[in-house]
Amino acid sequence: MTIKELEQRTGMARANIRFYEGEGLLAPKRLENGYRDYSEEDARTLEKIKLLRQLQLDIDTIRRVQAGTLTLDQALFVQETKLEGDKLLIERAAAVCRELGRSGVEYAALEPKPYLAQLEGAPPSRPVLPSPPPPTPKEEAERNIPQACYHPWMRFFARTLDVALYDTGINLLYLLVFRDPGFLRFQTANLLTGVFFSVVLLFLTLAVEPLWLHFWGWTPGKWVFGLKLRDKDGNKLPLDWAFDRSKLLAWEGYGWNIPVYSLWRFWKCRQDALGGWRGSWNSEHELRYSKEERRFAGWIFTGARLALFALLSLALLWSCLPPCKGVIDVPEFARNYNHLLRVAEYGGEELDDQGRWVEPEQVPGSATINIFGDTTRYSQPKLDVHSGPGVSAVTLRMTSQDKAVGGVSRECLTLLSLCRAAGDLNLLNILPAQRDALALLNRWEDFDQDFLGVHVSQRVEAVGYERTNAFGAVLWCEDESQPHHCEKTVTFTILPDRREGTFAPPEGTSNAPQ
Repeated sequence: MTIKELEQRTGMARANIRFYEGEGLLAPKRLENGYRDYSEEDARTLEKIKLLRQLQLDIDTIRRVQAGTLTLDQALFVQETKLEGDKLLIERAAAVCRELGRSGVEYAALEPKPYLAQLEGAPPSRPVLPSPPPPTPKEEAERNIPQACYHPWMRFFARTLDVALYDTGINLLYLLVFRDPGFLRFQTANLLTGVFFSVVLLFLTLAVEPLWLHFWGWTPGKWVFGLKLRDKDGNKLPLDWAFDRSKLLAWEGYGWNIPVYSLWRFWKCRQDALGGWRGSWNSEHELRYSKEERRFAGWIFTGARLALFALLSLALLWSCLPPCKGVIDVPEFARNYNHLLRVAEYGGEELDDQGRWVEPEQVPGSATINIFGDTTRYSQPKLDVHSGPGVSAVTLRMTSQDKAVGGVSRECLTLLSLCRAAGDLNLLNILPAQRDALALLNRWEDFDQDFLGVHVSQRVEAVGYERTNAFGAVLWCEDESQPHHCEKTVTFTILPDRREGTFAPPEGTSNAPQ
């Protein structure tokens, strides 16, 4: 019979049936397709368990009765004695309540000693259960190790999924609110920041996990693999127990992710677990793992990790996009330009709200070394706001007499800022657009091309230079004693119909479609 039929037959909830299976009190047959096939004997076993549980026998006693190390008569005799003792205490307490009620005494005048004397007297003593024979080494290993190392790889992957969920959540929140992809680079900038963020992430994980275990009974990772953590009676964890578990797990299990010490804690826990230790975070309150069947758990885990990676990738791309699109004014164009400048980490001047270069602040004690001199000058950009609503065109002019002339960061940032305003720069093409914009503008020749809704018109006059890639330069002057100079003017104009354009990259560059 199916589990649904078994629920109807026994009147027990599916979660309880799975719990008893996890505790080893029930072992249904497995079909070839992996489904359970419950027999009449399984149904009778569940009914017996239901009866004994309603008689308030605990799981360990029922397990011993099933295993034959304790007879049913012995178990019932002990339970009857316990219930009789509880009954006696309850009857004495009821009698004292009645007498106190009839006396009409107030709390201030209450004399407790006579009533305490009536409550004195121990309930009937509970007989000591006969001790089972000592387990063999093999039985001892089977008893302890499954709880100490219960599905260790599943628990490891469940934990990685939980950590990935919280890590992705933090990064998504930051990227969507502050639009700063540099936050991801900062996390791994050096050992100190890496350790700091790993400790913060562990703290968050172990602070949120108790809430999952208390209110839902699972963490997302444990649910994927069907790993149920319950108290010894199969109930969800009380909130204080769950937080106690997290505190012990953070220190004794993970060593708070402190370098070297955390590795030693991992090794120590593994050695102790192989010896039968369940971990103080589980053994303190006698917490137990059980396993529910999860079909396609591996596929669900893989899909969840891919989904988190995809979400983070989309958020990262979104944070790289300039913030302003459509009809933009000069301050909005400056916002686009400055955003791309920070994202690309090119360095150089930002634009103020009037669209003029602002010299970057010099870091105290630092110096800029120019190998080939520094005569390259950009005039202030010319922003056309008259031939159309908002900024419709931007013109950049550059002059240089350097030995090496190259670098088109200003032109590239200007082009991409206008492409975003034209509405043709988006999540799907921002990365190839950056690469192809550099390829286009590094041609250092006269051309007119359309690029993602923007017309690019470039005019270059270079005297005494040759085209080369030496030292990262595009134009190179071999003999500085000879007259040489370079002038370049580039005008970027948003197409009236915002039509997406294409261009043919120069030889040696990618010809990827836009």
